[in-house]
Amino acid sequence: MENFFALIIGVGGDLPATVADANAIYHLLSDPQKGGYPNENVEFLTETNASKQKVLEALERITVASRLTTNPTVMIYYSGHGLKTPRGDDPQVCDFYLKTSGADLNQKEETMLNGNLFSQKINELNADKILVLLDCCHADGMKAKEISVFEQLETVPETSNRLLLEKLQGGEGRVFISACDDDEKSVILPGSDNSLFTEVCLEVFNGNLSPTDEFVSVVDLIYFVVKEVPKRVLPYRHTQRPIITEVKNLSPDYFVCRNGNYGPLHAELEGFGFDGSAERLAFISDYDNKI
Repeated sequence: MENFFALIIGVGGDLPATVADANAIYHLLSDPQKGGYPNENVEFLTETNASKQKVLEALERITVASRLTTNPTVMIYYSGHGLKTPRGDDPQVCDFYLKTSGADLNQKEETMLNGNLFSQKINELNADKILVLLDCCHADGMKAKEISVFEQLETVPETSNRLLLEKLQGGEGRVFISACDDDEKSVILPGSDNSLFTEVCLEVFNGNLSPTDEFVSVVDLIYFVVKEVPKRVLPYRHTQRPIITEVKNLSPDYFVCRNGNYGPLHAELEGFGFDGSAERLAFISDYDNKI
C-alpha cells in the first residue's frame, strides 16, 4: 500500500458534521488493520487547517510524493460547501468554488478553491488511478436569498456539485463522485453519526460489500453508493442521487483500500465464492445520473 495516497478535507465552521465525516474517513483509511494507507501518505485537514493555502500545499506534497512511486493511486475526499457564483453581472456565466476554512464571499479567489484551479491540480497528479469524493453540501447549504418585489434583485451563491464535476477531466482511471445533484441535499439520517453518503462509503471501505476480497474495488464503491444512497432516503420522502463521471473500461484491479473485514474462504469453499462484478458493472452502466 506504499503507493496509495489520500487527501481528506472536512471544512467545519458552519458545517460541523463535515469534520465528523472527515475524521471517520481518515481513521478507517489510515488504520493499518483496515484501509491500510500508510500514515505518512495521508493528508488530513479539518477546520482552520482546511484553508485554501493548506489544501494546495497538501495537493503539492501528494503530487511530489506520487512521482516517486510506481502506479500510484490517489483518493481525495472533501466534505463542505460547493458554491456556484455568477461571474460579473451575468448570472448565466458562473464560477465554481470549494469552500475552504476562512472563506470570504468578498474575496473568493483568495479564500476559496476555484474549481478551475482544483481541476488543474488534479491533472497535475502523477497517478494512474484518481478517486475524488465530494460530500457537498450538508444541511441547507448556501440557499438563495428570498426577495420580495420591493427588494432590489441580488445575486447570491448557490450550491452546485455538477459544475465542478464538469470541470474535472474524466477518463480511464479517473472516478469522480458527488453526494447529490444540485437541487438536492446531502443528508444525515436520524440516528446516524455521519452523512448518508459518507456512511455508505465507510461501509464499502470497511469491506462490508465483499468480505472475501482482500481489497476494496472502485466498482464496489460506485455500485453501492449509487444503489444505496437513493434507496435509503426514500422512507424520508427525500431525493438524493449521487452524480458520477462516465468511466469506461474500469480496471478489475482498481482498488481503493484494503478490506478490513477480509476473511479468506476455506479451500473447500473457494469454488463457491460470489463474484458480482459483472452485475455491478451493469448496474453502474444503467445508472443515468452521470456526467
